[in-house]
Amino acid sequence: MTTETHRPRTLRCLALWAALSVVPPLWAQTAPAAPPARVGDATHGLLQRQREGREASATPRPIDGAVAEASQQRYMKSFEQPLPAWFGSRLQAK
Repeated sequence: MTTETHRPRTLRCLALWAALSVVPPLWAQTAPAAPPARVGDATHGLLQRQREGREASATPRPIDGAVAEASQQRYMKSFEQPLPAWFGSRLQAK
């Protein structure tokens, strides 16, 4: 085949490319922008719902005494270890 026979196909491809480049693709279209959320809005909402009890379960879930005691002992034992140096502190040691 010669260059003469490829020219019509090249021109058709070029015309198709030009036509498609003018129309924006579907994935390039954006939805209307949502209002910007402020930092902490989600947390404040969760804490508000927790205070109000709107989403609280109607089923009480008490903690077994032995489990509560073991949990308290683990918590108290955690104070026996010094804070790691990498944790840092803003307090000045005296």
